Parts: sequence; structure tokens; C-alpha cells
Amino acid sequence: MMVVALSGCGQNQNQVLQPQSGTNAFAVLGPPPTADSNIPLSITPSTAKASSTKNRALIYQGPGACEDGCTAAAYEMALRNGFVPTYVGPTALDPKSTDADRAQLFQNVAIWIQPGGKSSDVLQAMTLEMVSALQGFVKNGGGYVGFCAGAFSSTNLVGTTTIPGYNIFPGKTILYVNPNNADILDVTWEGKLRHLYWEGGPYITELPAGQATPIAYYPSGQIAAARSSYGTGKVFITGLHPEAPQFWRDYYGLTDSDGLDYDLADEMISWVTH
Repeated sequence: MMVVALSGCGQNQNQVLQPQSGTNAFAVLGPPPTADSNIPLSITPSTAKASSTKNRALIYQGPGACEDGCTAAAYEMALRNGFVPTYVGPTALDPKSTDADRAQLFQNVAIWIQPGGKSSDVLQAMTLEMVSALQGFVKNGGGYVGFCAGAFSSTNLVGTTTIPGYNIFPGKTILYVNPNNADILDVTWEGKLRHLYWEGGPYITELPAGQATPIAYYPSGQIAAARSSYGTGKVFITGLHPEAPQFWRDYYGLTDSDGLDYDLADEMISWVTH
């Protein structure tokens, strides 16, 4: 079992970002919506395949998840890796839920994908029962991948706030400082230069020795992606958006010289599900 997350990130639900020159939209909710958010993103299936028994992916959808394509992008990444995606809300389990309800929600689930958005809003919307179930899912062999806000959500506290996170990843997450609302950054990913979409995501710091492995670095040298274990499960987080579709770049007029980075999202999903 495993978990993953995506764009338009931030830790503070009250944060307001000013539009970049030449735009009249705010980045606080992430990239703009398409005419139909259900339109497929022209995804080519990955060579990675889901397990025949654990073939489902849960994708968070609710308060804090940006409404402008973040959940759709997460959905498509799961789909291209051979999983059967299902959206799940923050109150799917509540104090009245039974063990049978919990078992049914996570039946045959291999991965949880936490999309981009506002992590503080996500954690304030999640019931205690949902947080506990997610922790138990990963601890007992599940996987978690967090993109941007999903990285903020994974640690003990959401970024530098006092809001409790999922507490399934060691260390801390802090907003990566960039003068632009969205950007293409020169990132070193496993020793190779890659150009990745970024929008308000964190860097990862204070990793306890031997408990997590840095995978990618921002131009500043700060950690942009890392992976770890939680119980018998796996967690892979990044402050970047390897799942970002082309229209996110187009909206901000960004040039990405090496194109889409779905292969890195595939890598994250594959690592936590194998």
C-alpha cells in the first residue's frame, strides 16, 4: 500500500500572492482551470504497473486542494501508472465510522495522492479519524507521495505553522523563497540537472541522520525532494510539481527546456508502491 500529493502550494490559508506582471490572476489557488477540469491531460501510460491485488489509488479532494487542476493532475499520474484512482474527502471517516468502514475505504489501495493547494486548510478539514486511518495505512505498508502542499502536509507540523500535519515524514518543511509566484527551476535530481515547475512549495530540512534520503536539490542547495519509510510503508515528498501539465507553464508564460517531468512523478509513485 502507498500514498502521493500536488500544485498551487502553501502552508498558510491566509497567504495572498500578488499576480505576476502581465497577469490578472492570483497564484494562491494554483494554475487556472481548464474549460472542463475532467478533460484528460493527454497522458501516456508509464511502464510502471500497479500490483494486481493493490490496484487502487486514493486522491484527496476537498478543502485545501486547489480547484484548478491539482486533483486532476494527481488523478492522471495514478492512472498512467496503472492504478484505479478514487477521490476521497476529508470527512470520509468520522467518529461514527466503524473498523469495517475504514477497511472498506482502504480496500486494495496501494497509494494515497495528496494534491497541491493549501496544506493548512487540508489538515484543518481532515477529521481525526481520517488522519489516524492515513497514518495506519502507511505504517502498515502503504505509500504516500506528496507534491508541494502534500510535502507540507506530511511532517509533524504544517510548515512553520502550529497546525499538526500527518506526521509520517521526519524533519521540517519551510517555504522555498522565490520572487515569482510560479517558476521553472534548475533542479539537481539524483545528480542530473532537470528543469521543474514550482509554485509556492517547500524545501525540506532537519532530516534526522539515517531516517530519510535527499533526492533532489533546489538551486540554493536546499532539499527539494526526499524519501523515507514510516513503519513498513514508504513516503516520497517534493516541494516541486513533476506532475504539472503543460497548461500550468503556459499560463505563466514559462519556458521549460526539457519539457514535462512525468517520469519523475512515475519514479515517486513506483518507489512507494514497490
